Amino acid sequence: MHFEFIIMNFQSYFIKEYVVQAIRNYFIDRGFHEVETPTLLTQVPLEPNLYTMKTRWQERGIDFYLATSPESSLKKLIAEGIGNCFAVSKVFRDLEDIGPTHNLEFSMLEWYEMGKDYQDIAKTTEDLVLSTYRKLLKQLKLPITNKLIYQGQAIDLTPSWHRFTLQELFFKYAQMDLSKNLDTESIIKTAKDKGYNTEGITTWEPLYTQIFINEIESNLPKDKPVFIFDYPTQLSPLCKLCNPKGLLSERSESNGFSQRYEFYIGGMEIGNAYTELTEAKVLEENFKKEEEFRKKNNLPLHPYDKELIKATKNFPDCTGIGLGIDRLSMLFANTTNIEDILYFPTSKLIQKS
Repeated sequence: MHFEFIIMNFQSYFIKEYVVQAIRNYFIDRGFHEVETPTLLTQVPLEPNLYTMKTRWQERGIDFYLATSPESSLKKLIAEGIGNCFAVSKVFRDLEDIGPTHNLEFSMLEWYEMGKDYQDIAKTTEDLVLSTYRKLLKQLKLPITNKLIYQGQAIDLTPSWHRFTLQELFFKYAQMDLSKNLDTESIIKTAKDKGYNTEGITTWEPLYTQIFINEIESNLPKDKPVFIFDYPTQLSPLCKLCNPKGLLSERSESNGFSQRYEFYIGGMEIGNAYTELTEAKVLEENFKKEEEFRKKNNLPLHPYDKELIKATKNFPDCTGIGLGIDRLSMLFANTTNIEDILYFPTSKLIQKS
């Protein structure tokens, strides 16, 4: 058997190592508890577009599912009173292909802040990203600056970042009222009028995603990071609803929208945050709706997390976010390929299988 060894240039791979160290120190310095969350779960939250990978414990004949995020485990501890906490975890998602910005297993940071909402955690996000970048520059013995150069584009990480509601962006770039396109029939009609191919599409999400990617995501400002607030409730089953007139804009009404944001840097989605839902009954209804949707459309299904529903009965007001560590490291390493910051990307593993 012949093994071929290649001398690696480790510098870009070390970027992720330094980023993780900086993140851990940031939260430990602020009194957050770090939690090691399980990878193997017997029940997982049922969320739109998140599909689990399944494995089996042969000794006991039990099916397990690889965690899609550390969320459910952290929330159970929050319900027990752990307080502010974070986790750096490996997570897995099926029905997603590998590519320049996605690996089959990837690293996620998730943290929770008690007594706060998604606007509060947006400020923490700004501070964390800037702090991590400046610590990285110090580690690399480079000049300290708030300006990140990514693929020739200067990005100013200084707070405050751009803030928009999703509805504002749909009005501006897609010339459509998203609040009137939250059902399948309406969005099919709108998509047809825009020239999209709707043949064979019987659900709402694929057309929403096409319009968002083609007309919104590609037009986001790149001079600073961008927060997009207030997402459709049907995509946000673990979030509180928006206030009557929305938290940022009169166009962001509570009917059909929830307190969630995603944030982008250099045109790449990096994280996803909520004001957390605290109503167990609503959470269970949302899981059951997703279960029915998947059965109706022959989509992969797994047992939804009944223990999380029980925990939600004791859940305090709080906010949480999941942040893609690999993608953040890509930005800091100035690369468009996730393989440049991973020692063992999935693509190399399957080439050798």
